[in-house]
Amino acid sequence: MTGLRLSPCGVPKLLKKGFFSVKEVRTVLSKPSTPFEKVLPREIAYAVDFVVFQDIDIEEVGKVFEKYNLQVNVDKTEFTNLSRGETNWQTTKKVGTLIGDQEDIERRRQLSSAALVKLKNVWLKGDKITKNTKLKLYKALVKSVLTYNCGTWAPTQSQEERLNALHRKQLKKVLNIKYPVKITNSSLYNKCNERPLSIFILESRWRLFGHILRRDSQIPANQAISGYFVTEGSKFKGRPLTTLPVVLNRDLSRIITSNLQLKSSHNLEHLRSIAQQRDEWTKRTARIREAAEASQSEH
Repeated sequence: MTGLRLSPCGVPKLLKKGFFSVKEVRTVLSKPSTPFEKVLPREIAYAVDFVVFQDIDIEEVGKVFEKYNLQVNVDKTEFTNLSRGETNWQTTKKVGTLIGDQEDIERRRQLSSAALVKLKNVWLKGDKITKNTKLKLYKALVKSVLTYNCGTWAPTQSQEERLNALHRKQLKKVLNIKYPVKITNSSLYNKCNERPLSIFILESRWRLFGHILRRDSQIPANQAISGYFVTEGSKFKGRPLTTLPVVLNRDLSRIITSNLQLKSSHNLEHLRSIAQQRDEWTKRTARIREAAEASQSEH
């Protein structure tokens, strides 16, 4: 699959011109030919960017945009080849997030560490700044950078452990806790009124998942997750990838007394029906969080 990002320049005052141009662009896109292509989103538009999930003729698209006083900015137009055998697409950035989870997580680790260092003088001022103020600054200026868009991540268990370790390391720097002073993980979390970062990511993941399931079934996010369960051709060889549905199913498996899972379209529709009831979805999410916390306390 090839993704093409088109950036129009000369943005009109009324955004609805851009909306109508996108609708007309659909007329120059090729029609889906396989069951898999039929359920996938064909394009995504956000702000002044337009992403197409197939090969297209840029000149034809440019002609459509010209009707609405828009132009394709060739310098900002990106071609991304989405293939299991390729890795370049994983470092492609969309709305501040790299497409590859591993790459995005690593980038977020680096950005948050840099943000923490910039505030070094704040952490070292001791009694001049209260602990609560320091923690508020940390959550607003460092943790927010680390967890940006984390609800879309599909982290492995080892990645979660590394994120938890980084989070604890940052909290210690905020409180200026250095060797030889020792503190247990639970004591550190209680002192900072924090929890393991993996729990925060889990809640973000399920909050976003519930929001998507309550939306119209034709929005790109719902089309993408529905397409995930459409089997086409032979299975890929090699180690299975850790994808978002895999992680969501792993979360569900922690609840021993529940028969909920996410392995098929039928399972997805069942979860969609539950998501329509916000109170019930919140209760289920709380049970998943509690099971994850209990699992961590055992280790």
